[in-house]
Amino acid sequence: MKKCIHILLRDKLSGAEKMALILCENLNRYEPIVICGGDNLKKVFEDKGIESYSLEFSVKKILTYIKKLKKIIEKNNVTIIHGHDNYASIVAYLIKRIYGLNIKVISHIHSCYPFLESGGIAKKVDSVVRPKYDFNIICGKDVEEYYFRYANYIDKNRCTVLSNAIDLLSIANYSSSVNIESLKKELNIDKKNKVIGFVGRICDIKGIVPFIKALGTNKEKFDDSVILLIGSGEQEEEVKNLINELDLNDIVIMLGYQTDVYKYYPLMDIFILPSKYEGLPMVILEAMAFKKAVVAMNVGGIGEVITDKTNGILISKDNYYEFVSRLALLKNDNELILEMSENAYMNIKDNYDIEVYDKKLEKIYDMFIAGKE
Repeated sequence: MKKCIHILLRDKLSGAEKMALILCENLNRYEPIVICGGDNLKKVFEDKGIESYSLEFSVKKILTYIKKLKKIIEKNNVTIIHGHDNYASIVAYLIKRIYGLNIKVISHIHSCYPFLESGGIAKKVDSVVRPKYDFNIICGKDVEEYYFRYANYIDKNRCTVLSNAIDLLSIANYSSSVNIESLKKELNIDKKNKVIGFVGRICDIKGIVPFIKALGTNKEKFDDSVILLIGSGEQEEEVKNLINELDLNDIVIMLGYQTDVYKYYPLMDIFILPSKYEGLPMVILEAMAFKKAVVAMNVGGIGEVITDKTNGILISKDNYYEFVSRLALLKNDNELILEMSENAYMNIKDNYDIEVYDKKLEKIYDMFIAGKE
């Protein structure tokens, strides 16, 4: 069986890492080897029976990183490197260029990168290396349009869209194992309360600070609700202070980073994503696969998955007061929540199942393997 290396530079299970995990679990004709940014992520992949290595990445020590990666490539006779996100793709290209390795580099674009709009050194570097990748996989149609709009140097003939996907069977099995009543008791959530949930990094691009500020002006509408914030990040302390300042402690519960976020989805009545930028977020697919109604900002590829008022609610970018207002209306309409939840699940089932995704991915790998032989 031919081998493919997947490079993940971070040491936590965020969106790109989740997508890599799911696709590696379900590959049939290629053996994945995963380079993780640390021991925590390495353990996640190893627990799924996937061969993994822990290599801590830093720009200052990039040459040391590349030397170690070269040894792994040669030891395993790897033919394809699949770089997940921007820096991982650059690393993949550098190792091919510096050592003249006979490998193919596939860059996986997992998000609408803000640097494409703002410019600067990051965009200059991307403009140099992006045309040199053998192929680009883009996580959604809207993300593709964004890249083409702001990066006219990308070769459209060496790109394809593979919208993110989810393992529905594993989610169905997991959902049935969660004791909702017990978990609510553990979190001190009243049985009558509506549960609204967010999963993701607590950072600027996720829009949590402006969401909390808008919530603070409408808190009386959420007296019957609990909002769970699941995740960690650089704005964690700022959000905690804001919750205290706006007297939202009875409404908002911060759970921090959780190794197992799946157990919280069955608790939720509504899932929220108030992001400023996104690709095609895995958490949206997860929530919909768990049959949850979603309220989200219409950024990145979210509009591909959610049809406003049908399987969720879409809000124009940065309109946080409308976000909170429509969230308040939805939480009071049980029939609409149920209807949107069912529609959300059917959309995932029909269009975002991992089996179809991996067949398409293996065809891309085949194309490059055939070109080498």
